Amino acid sequence: MEKIEGNADVPAWVTSHTFPGLTYIKYSKYHDASAKELGDALTALGHSAGPAEAVKYWEEHGVSSAKEAEFEVHVTDGDLMKLCKFALGRLPERSVVLIRNFDSDSEVSANMDMGEGDTPGSCKRQ
Repeated sequence: MEKIEGNADVPAWVTSHTFPGLTYIKYSKYHDASAKELGDALTALGHSAGPAEAVKYWEEHGVSSAKEAEFEVHVTDGDLMKLCKFALGRLPERSVVLIRNFDSDSEVSANMDMGEGDTPGSCKRQ
């Protein structure tokens, strides 16, 4: 049985058939902050919050100006590069993708260091 985390429903195309040996899924969607969310953040964090606290707060509330979605899966089989490209082709354009196989100690990712204004990239072996 796979472990599921994130702030959004896992897409229907994420199955143990499409991701062989699927053991973990994290899927989150993000949006730009609204004026109300900015005000709520100031109230919740106060004026003395550090960058780490702010990043954690925004992640928990699904707010990011750099990414539209974050998708991470752990598998025990399959071609990680093909799986990454498969996921990247089905997710919003500005998505962060990470495919890991701990059995073979390998991973493939896309857009891991993408910041606001960056152009989304393609899958890369780590």
